[in-house]
Amino acid sequence: MSAGQHPYFTSGLRWHTQLADGLADARARGLKIFLAHGHRFCSGTRALVERTLAKEEVAEMMERHFVCVASDGEHLTPEVAALIERLPKKEPTPLCLYLDAEGTLISSTAGGRPPAVLLNDMLNANSRR
Repeated sequence: MSAGQHPYFTSGLRWHTQLADGLADARARGLKIFLAHGHRFCSGTRALVERTLAKEEVAEMMERHFVCVASDGEHLTPEVAALIERLPKKEPTPLCLYLDAEGTLISSTAGGRPPAVLLNDMLNANSRR
């Protein structure tokens, strides 16, 4: 997936496209993972990027506490598929997964959330060990 192919890359944040790379970065930096799973032609994914991730306070929270990983719903990797399959409730895309630096799922939420709600989700996920 190249930078021009997925809307996550237009957010101005640094994104990994492979979970393994994101996990290595998270372990090295002592951060958690914010994994955004969506489809490039999905209006909800575009809204997440353009209306929520673009907000300065959201971007600052993500840069300070998370390593960002983009998951393309059209090219789902086995690692991300396994995480999604373990969710207690199936959420629509876009989907936000929060992982610790070892890849353990902390929580998940639907991605189509207002900035204030997503910030609260991030705070909750970041406060968990």
